[in-house]
Amino acid sequence: MKKSNNLTRIVALLLTLVMSLSMAACGSSGSGGPEGNAETVNTERTQLYIHNFNGGYGVEWLKNLKERYEELHKDDVYEEGKKGIQIIINNEKALATELEDKILHNKEEIYFAEKAYYYSLLNKGVLADITEAVTGDMAAYGDPAGTTIEGKMYEEQKEYLGVDDNGQTKYYAIPHYASYTSLMYNVDLFEKEKYYFAKNVTDAQNVEDYFIVRSTDEKSAGPDGQYGTADDGLPATYEEFFILCDYIASNGQTPMNWNGANRDDYIGNLLQALLANVEGREQTMLNFTMNGTAENLGTVTGAGFVKDAQPTTITAANGYEMLRTKGRYYALSFLEQMVSNDAYYNELGFNTAYSHMNAQEDFLYAGHDNGQTAPIAMLVEGTWWENEAQATYKDMVDAMGDSYSQQNRKFAIMPLPKLDANELGVNTLCENSYSLCFMKANIEEWKKPIALDFIRFAYSNQALVEFSQVTNTPKALKYEITDEQMTQMTNFGRSVMELQKNSEIVFPYSAEPIYVNQAGSFTMVDMWESVIGGTHYGSPSVPMRKGDVDLADYLNGMLSQYKNIWGQMVY
Repeated sequence: MKKSNNLTRIVALLLTLVMSLSMAACGSSGSGGPEGNAETVNTERTQLYIHNFNGGYGVEWLKNLKERYEELHKDDVYEEGKKGIQIIINNEKALATELEDKILHNKEEIYFAEKAYYYSLLNKGVLADITEAVTGDMAAYGDPAGTTIEGKMYEEQKEYLGVDDNGQTKYYAIPHYASYTSLMYNVDLFEKEKYYFAKNVTDAQNVEDYFIVRSTDEKSAGPDGQYGTADDGLPATYEEFFILCDYIASNGQTPMNWNGANRDDYIGNLLQALLANVEGREQTMLNFTMNGTAENLGTVTGAGFVKDAQPTTITAANGYEMLRTKGRYYALSFLEQMVSNDAYYNELGFNTAYSHMNAQEDFLYAGHDNGQTAPIAMLVEGTWWENEAQATYKDMVDAMGDSYSQQNRKFAIMPLPKLDANELGVNTLCENSYSLCFMKANIEEWKKPIALDFIRFAYSNQALVEFSQVTNTPKALKYEITDEQMTQMTNFGRSVMELQKNSEIVFPYSAEPIYVNQAGSFTMVDMWESVIGGTHYGSPSVPMRKGDVDLADYLNGMLSQYKNIWGQMVY
């Protein structure tokens, strides 16, 4: 379903689009002051101003683009009396939701933004038409003839971002990076301690009997159910995951860590990832499209989840029914088991002074700090974490040697376990950054061709690959990166690219009016709130840890809350 370009038909958002700086937003600072805009304007060149959200993905990838683009156009004349171009980057750490009302007044002309709610920005009139860049041939930028940015986009992205204007599709923004939250695991530790499940072991007498003894032992097939793939030996099911946690804890080590300051955001993203991995892409997307048949709805009692006898047709009118899916129930059951056993996690994960950087630092140092802390096996984080932790890596190398560098240490993203052995197979990832690239609407007319050219340059295959090599993360587009090119990435980066390649991807947005008109209602965090007996719970992790709430009550409270506000939504 395409959208009209008549912005008067887009109803203003009902809910304030306020998001925490904590998700992929975390990272190194940049203020737009001395640190954010350190470069002096060269009056002999033409300037192009770019705003970059300097969070977990940093700015090195953009500096590389800047240097190559400036060199490519060093002899071009854009203004009389000047030669060449100078790209000036503002690394202010501000989300798009914070910048909406400033964009038309800011100096910056191109934005690489996070938490960018497309139709909110479009409704405010701050986005320029960049269709020419999106649909233009990329051959001049080194891509095969006929390649376009539009051709690199997923169908859901084209449907969401493509605006119908009298029968023509117009684009006002394009996807930037892809962020996935999951469990990141310490491969070095797993290999040293043999934390891999052995092949064909069932009903072991002792917890250690489930695992390999020698590195040469055959491993289990892992959550994809296939031998000889990257997830061999990793926990295939929820049951195996907690057997692994028991084994790690029995060795005096810490199974999991996460940050306490932004716990609700990170845990909310993990819950959404667990939900998607149970439901699969098609069923998960019903949470955002409200248009299709829900196959996995059910009721919850103290005895557990009971699936409905018949599927339910989901529309905007009854979209709240998606609060009672199998995936939502089992994601919460996973969390309940995860937080109710304090041997499974670092207790600082419930300390609001414990930041994401603290958690990353502990994950890297634990077991390598002269015995002060036990090793930590897994970290609840986003795929940006390793790029974000570069300062910690550098400190460790300076203090302890090159063996502690990013290139020499081995971490990986863990494919989340499946519900049970009957559901092994394709992994599903859920993108969670809402990251876009766009050009501001009131850019000077003579500068538009320069800005559009830079956008195309930034989305060439070479630039996309370089982004992945620098950040060890993927762009949110379809592009090929060869095994040889991935040798320049870390073990973690390669694991993310491989998992993405072999997974279904959920982009948590849609072109349907109910989503367009209140995107803030469908965020990862907000969809896990509950009201029980008049008590509001912003996130399930604390009450579940304390045993204050029953799982069935919590889930039914979520459904009741969403049903109550549904009548206020515009569709």
